[in-house]
Amino acid sequence: MDIDIVNANIEEMLSCRGDDMSIFKEHLLSMNKEDFETDRNVIDIQTSNTSVIYALTKKLRKTIIDELKEKIKDSNTNIQDFISKYGSKNNIILIFNNESISTAVKALLNKYDKLFQKNGGQLQYFTLRQLMFNPTKHEYVPIHTKLTEEEVKEFMKEYMTRTKIHMHVILQSDPIAKWIGLKHGDIVKINRYNENSGESFSYRSCI
Repeated sequence: MDIDIVNANIEEMLSCRGDDMSIFKEHLLSMNKEDFETDRNVIDIQTSNTSVIYALTKKLRKTIIDELKEKIKDSNTNIQDFISKYGSKNNIILIFNNESISTAVKALLNKYDKLFQKNGGQLQYFTLRQLMFNPTKHEYVPIHTKLTEEEVKEFMKEYMTRTKIHMHVILQSDPIAKWIGLKHGDIVKINRYNENSGESFSYRSCI
């Protein structure tokens, strides 16, 4: 496990979302690689908008899943109980080791993400392997830009789009969608360039 590469990519990922990474970088300077490999504690490092929670052993991953189950028993439960334990951010990123995550656990995390989104936040999870590279730097990946609320209004007006239902879609589980932090209902602008036809744009609605 090269935690330095993982952390560098997390920094790039959250910087592109507009997070202030100064506290995150400060915290990392005080830590050793061994701190991430122990079973003793879940590590929580914050940015201006996000709590990054490292649970890099099987035991710690189970701890996090159990705490989510305990704090968020049903859709009527306030997620603040879980958030308050790991900082004060509504946006939470869980970092797990490379052991496969069961379909049941994935479904559970996706369910909780919907609750976080209802509260204006987001719950994402990544494995170390997924964070060993920055997918936006691949030469064949076009530029993806999440539209702001104001840009969405302008887009809907300009293209006379009454509903997002009829738009082309991008899945929230798509690697680029995950990387830039798309939520359900967000619109992303995709900028492509071709030597023959020049620059072109397309839009996708996240589901």
